Order: sequence, then C-alpha cells, then structure tokens
Amino acid sequence: MTLENFIAGVLVVIAFLVLTASKKALILVLFVLLGGMTAQAQEVIRKGNTFEQVSKKKQKETYKLTQYTYIASDGTKYPIYISEKGKYFIFRKSAKTGKEYRQYLPEITKQLSK
Repeated sequence: MTLENFIAGVLVVIAFLVLTASKKALILVLFVLLGGMTAQAQEVIRKGNTFEQVSKKKQKETYKLTQYTYIASDGTKYPIYISEKGKYFIFRKSAKTGKEYRQYLPEITKQLSK
C-alpha cells in the first residue's frame, strides 16, 4: 500500500465520521492516526551492495567468567558467570529445544555476596 492510498483512505474515514457526527469515533480515529505518525521506521545503512539494519535496541547485558565451577546433580561441570548486576548463573542447553539459556543461581549469589 502506498502512502497516497493510505492518506486517501484516512480522509474517506474522517469524512464519513464527520458526516455521521460521531464525535467519539472521530476522536478515536484521530488518536490512532497520531499514534501511527509517531512510530519510527527502521534505519538501514548501505555498505556497498549490502544493506545493514541499525538496531536501536539496548545492548544485551554483558557478563564475565568467574573462577568458580558448578557441578550439577548429574555430574556435569559448568563454569559460573556473573552478570553486570552481580547475579551468578551458568549456561545450560535445553534438552527439548536445544537452545542455550541462563540458569541463575540465587543460593550461590547469596553465598558469594557475603
């Protein structure tokens, strides 16, 4: 859909609402339009023949490897990491999906924070 078609459709809806004198509906449509206008588009940078999307999202939390090791109940050893906020965790792999996730260790955080 082009911008011109969108604007034409919006004008038709506004004209209909004005003619039917539905003030509540007109106000609702105006709020939706104003909200849509404030949305920001994605930013893309061209580098030669490739286009790279620039993310405006906050960077993911960083972490550091500690000197400690966690031994799970099955005997598997995991290195313990500490987050920027001082929480200790290990990386585990889900048996169901195969994805890696963080398992936070609140008991270890309590012991090491003393």
